[in-house]
This record gives sequence, structure tokens and C-alpha cells, in this order.
Amino acid sequence: MCGDLEEEDSEAERLYAAFLHEAHAAIHEAIDHRGGSRARLEERSDDQGGAIPDAALHSYMDGLFGEILNACIKDGRQAGDTDAYRVLAAQSVVLARLAGFVARHLDLREDPLRNSIDALMAGYGAENSEHTHD
Repeated sequence: MCGDLEEEDSEAERLYAAFLHEAHAAIHEAIDHRGGSRARLEERSDDQGGAIPDAALHSYMDGLFGEILNACIKDGRQAGDTDAYRVLAAQSVVLARLAGFVARHLDLREDPLRNSIDALMAGYGAENSEHTHD
């Protein structure tokens, strides 16, 4: 029985280590390679405060993604090695709730639920993921 607990702990540690590895790579890609920055949201197409250009919106999205992912990593670190995986599991639930909360306030003609689920599944089913469900 004690061996079972050790196996569960080592599996959780392995899964959390894989998360950290992929999270750091995703942050590097979004921030360093694509130049993601929440500050880009302030950009306008003209001096009169016109619409935010698509490139600025995409950069903002990458920046927000990176900041949220960094916050998740930081909170996991604060929880310590034994609880980091539990915190990660809780974070996925909270972020899914947040996505649903935001999506329900959007125009239904834009199909916000489908867009949110598509984004959720794209992140869940990333091809480079080491996590399988066989």
C-alpha cells in the first residue's frame, strides 16, 4: 500500500514536471517569439482612439496567456512540491469556469461556447503533449 502512494506521488510529480516544461516553452513562444504583451491593447489604428488592430489584439492575447500561465507556475511553486499537482488540477477547473463566465456574456450569434470549447480542446489535445489517455 505504501508503494501505491509513492507511485501516485511520482506520477503526479512527472505530470507536473511535464506541465512546467511545456508551460515555459509556451510562455517563451507567446512572449519572446511572438512579442506578446498586454500593453499592446492600448494601441489604436489612429490617434482618435479607433479600433484596436488585429495584430495588437493577438499580441495582447499572447501576453495575457503568458501572464496567466506565469501566475499558475508561481502559485504551484508557493504550494510546494507535494501540492503543486493538486493546485494545477484546481487551476484548470478555475480557468475553465472563467472561460465559461466570459463566454456567456458574448453575443450568442458569435457562438462563444463553440469558440471556447475549440480553444479548450486545442490546448488539451496539443500534438506535442506527452500526456496520453490510452
